[in-house]
Amino acid sequence: MTDDRGDLDLTKQIDDLQKEIEYLKKEMTILHENYGIEIRDKDRRIIDLMNINDSHKATNGDLRVLNNQLLRENDKMKEVIEKSVKRLRNDGVL
Repeated sequence: MTDDRGDLDLTKQIDDLQKEIEYLKKEMTILHENYGIEIRDKDRRIIDLMNINDSHKATNGDLRVLNNQLLRENDKMKEVIEKSVKRLRNDGVL
């Protein structure tokens, strides 16, 4: 007697499903590992960018201080020049 059930053989279906489950488990493991690596890389990049941002904030603060000092020195030099010009005008040189 021949078996004419074909794809209806439950044992074959179970075997096929188990093979598919094993394949999908392997795929999930690979995906999990790849995403883990990707997440670690992104975390490192975020940390790098945060460090760069902190560095830029510090540099910006230093530049603001320096700019303020230069503005004060510029004002002092302006006063010195104005006094010198006024004295020269009073002396009739200009």
